[in-house]
Amino acid sequence: MKHTTRVNWKSVLRLGGAFTAYQIGSGFASGQETMQYLGTFGGIYPFVLPVIVLIFVTIYCVLSYRTGYLCRFDDPNDAYEYYCGRVAGKLINLFTNLLIGASILIMFAGCGATIHQYLGTPVWVGSMVIGVLSAVVVCLGLEKVSTVLGSCGVLIILVMAVAGAYTIATADTGILEAQKNLETYVSEGIFLRISVFGIDNPILTTLSFVGMGLALAVTFNVSLGETCKSKEECLAGGICSGIFFTLGVIMVLFTMLLNLDYIAQKGAMIPMLAAIENSMPILTLPYTVIVCVGIFTTIVGYLWVGGRRFGGKDGTWRQRIVVILMTVVGITVGSLIPLDRLVNTIYPLVSYVGLAIFVCMIVRSIAAARGHRAAPTPADSDAG
Repeated sequence: MKHTTRVNWKSVLRLGGAFTAYQIGSGFASGQETMQYLGTFGGIYPFVLPVIVLIFVTIYCVLSYRTGYLCRFDDPNDAYEYYCGRVAGKLINLFTNLLIGASILIMFAGCGATIHQYLGTPVWVGSMVIGVLSAVVVCLGLEKVSTVLGSCGVLIILVMAVAGAYTIATADTGILEAQKNLETYVSEGIFLRISVFGIDNPILTTLSFVGMGLALAVTFNVSLGETCKSKEECLAGGICSGIFFTLGVIMVLFTMLLNLDYIAQKGAMIPMLAAIENSMPILTLPYTVIVCVGIFTTIVGYLWVGGRRFGGKDGTWRQRIVVILMTVVGITVGSLIPLDRLVNTIYPLVSYVGLAIFVCMIVRSIAAARGHRAAPTPADSDAG
């Protein structure tokens, strides 16, 4: 493969959109994930914590895209062994993919809860509709998955940006003042808070938030990296991914905090939807659709990863059977357990694995930069 320094900016935007769409599932778009990790500490932290998110997510995306571009694994799951070593890599690979399966439950629960909150339909209705659509797209293969995610990701960020900017511009009070009852709501259990090994620390929790997202994106990101045409495109795509994702974090976080009292009084399972309903009612229906689109894009990504891990290559019947089984389980369990409880139980486990992978990734990248890479692949030599 001939190396080039040219950057295709359309591809860069597609990378940023695909990564963001993959990350914006029911936990994120509903507001539960962002509130539990970043929104329950109050004070100046809503302004500080997104900066940490931007830095770490950008570094992760640049490194993972570059790995995919250089190594071009036959199986993207080989990235775990590349970063963590053979034994640890196999264990982390298996555990991460099991956690991806568990995280799908959150997606199905989130879609069902969103449609239930807006239309009053049973939770299982929304879960079933999103499950069927997602399974169909995944069975079409990675090219279709990447195209769908990239397009939806840009759309989601644009709508979130409009809703968030309008809410911030028209709010009657500032974010600091809007948080005055936050601790009371947390102590009463209206808003759940993620802790790290029982420690309520905003920095540790933010790192946990980053780890949660990264653990679920390793195979997907290295696969996206294979579509890059240069190292410079990996760098630009990583920066774009970090900016897109952090912009979404900020818009969701600020919008919820400015409508905190309304969300608490309503006891909404989908706090971001309640915030939109209070500040910009005209966007209630569009945002309901956007939440479902966000959930759809993430389920598609998760199902693809699970299908590749346990079923094999795209388009095979074995892969399709695994995808269908995962969908059936997701619809069933996601319809029975509340969204906020699933987020609070499953995501902390995912976070710890993600942080371990990130540390391994940094160590491996430093070793590679110093010329200690073991057994470069042919793609390495051609690309270098």
